[in-house]
Amino acid sequence: MRKNGVSKFIIGLILLAVLGVACTIPFYFESPSIYYKTGIDKFMLRTGKILGIMAAMLMSFQLILIGRFSALDKIWGLKKLFQYHRNNGLAILIIALIHPLLILGADHFVLFPLKFKYWPEFIGILLLALLILFVGISHWQKKLGIDYKIWRGLHKQIAPGIFLLMFVHVFNVSRTFESGIPFYALGAGGGIVILLLVRKYLK
Repeated sequence: MRKNGVSKFIIGLILLAVLGVACTIPFYFESPSIYYKTGIDKFMLRTGKILGIMAAMLMSFQLILIGRFSALDKIWGLKKLFQYHRNNGLAILIIALIHPLLILGADHFVLFPLKFKYWPEFIGILLLALLILFVGISHWQKKLGIDYKIWRGLHKQIAPGIFLLMFVHVFNVSRTFESGIPFYALGAGGGIVILLLVRKYLK
């Protein structure tokens, strides 16, 4: 029992450390959009970017929670891991809803025009809509009368698309990830997510 407690603490600490390091990117690798912001506008924009990164990281953690890793299954048990997966999904949705509000708030809620050059932002809107649908059905699947097997099949089919949209949005919406450490970190994260998805579907 004590060994499990130590293992939980170490794994939790590692995940928090990875999340914390990722959230420092908007401080050390500022995008041009933040250069001319001051005061509360700069704070809102930076916080919005941090929440965006946090949502992306927590989405990636979802694959670990349901990855059926024998070590994690022994430490927490399947029931607990799936509960964490469910709660984490709700946390992702809440963060993802706040993220655009802060970004828009930094520009005094002036909406971007319907022009092609803003396609990364529209990808973000689509991603948010899918997350609302995804998490909503997950939490109210029984009340909505959706058979679990049908929902599980849809879950497995839609999830890769959500991850693809997430990486496309993150890579293109900010110049932070165009080069340097953020670029390679995003690429490495994408590679890990692909491996976890492939492992999950093959298993």
